[in-house]
Amino acid sequence: MEFLKPLSIFTFGAYSAAGVAAMIALYFLFYGARCMDLWMKRQPMPSDRVWAYVVIAAVLGLIAGSFVQGLADIYAGCAAYGQPVGPCLFQQIVQ
Repeated sequence: MEFLKPLSIFTFGAYSAAGVAAMIALYFLFYGARCMDLWMKRQPMPSDRVWAYVVIAAVLGLIAGSFVQGLADIYAGCAAYGQPVGPCLFQQIVQ
C-alpha cells in the first residue's frame, strides 16, 4: 500500500493534544463572541448543539495537531543529522 506512505507523517504527541485544546478553545471563543453580540443587540441567543461542535472541533484539532507533530518529528530527525529541512522532509514522505 505504497499510496498510503504520505499519511505516515501523521503521528500523535504533544502537538496533537495542543491542537485539540486550541480548536475547542477557538470554538468557545467565537461562540462566546456571538453570544455577546446577540446579547448586546437584544436578540435571542444561538441554539447551537454545542457539544456536537466541540466534538467536530476536537477531531479537526487532532488531525491538524497530528500533522504538525509529524512535521516536528521529521524536523528533529533532520536537524539531528544536520540535513536541510526541505529536502529531508520531501525524502521522508517519498520513501
